Amino acid sequence: MKKNAAILIMILLSALLLASCTSGSDSEYDGPYYVTRVVDGDTLIVNIGGDNTRVRMIGIDTPESVSPDESRNCEEGKKASDYTKDQLEGEDVYLEYDVSEYDKYDRVLAYVYTENDGKYTMFNETLLKKGYARTMTIQPNVKYADHFYDLQKEARENNEGFWTTDPWDN
Repeated sequence: MKKNAAILIMILLSALLLASCTSGSDSEYDGPYYVTRVVDGDTLIVNIGGDNTRVRMIGIDTPESVSPDESRNCEEGKKASDYTKDQLEGEDVYLEYDVSEYDKYDRVLAYVYTENDGKYTMFNETLLKKGYARTMTIQPNVKYADHFYDLQKEARENNEGFWTTDPWDN
């Protein structure tokens, strides 16, 4: 009987400790983090713990705008970059991670969210809906791959954004 009581007390103490460690956050996302700079349509520099950290949005790809190979850069890439800059630079964002947190370039991989009055909006989705990005699924980060494909399909069918010119054909 004493053994069962001790186990119950341990479980309750563990639950209280866990609750105290996770309280204070109203969100399931990591952040807020300040966006110090937008590199291009799908890459940001975010202040995480005092460090400027390069964050690459998972599951999407925008046309090129800052490639060292100038022939890959295009007007649509500049438009996507400018849109991301207008929406996110100087703002706070929240990050959600998938299976792999870093890519081969040591960039943090994340789904990026903005928050307004307690409502979170995934910016990766926004770019797809507006036709400023296409899906780019890289294993193992596939949490929203089917959803992203559906958003892209809808944007393409409605000729949103760049789907009238398809800058990814180059």
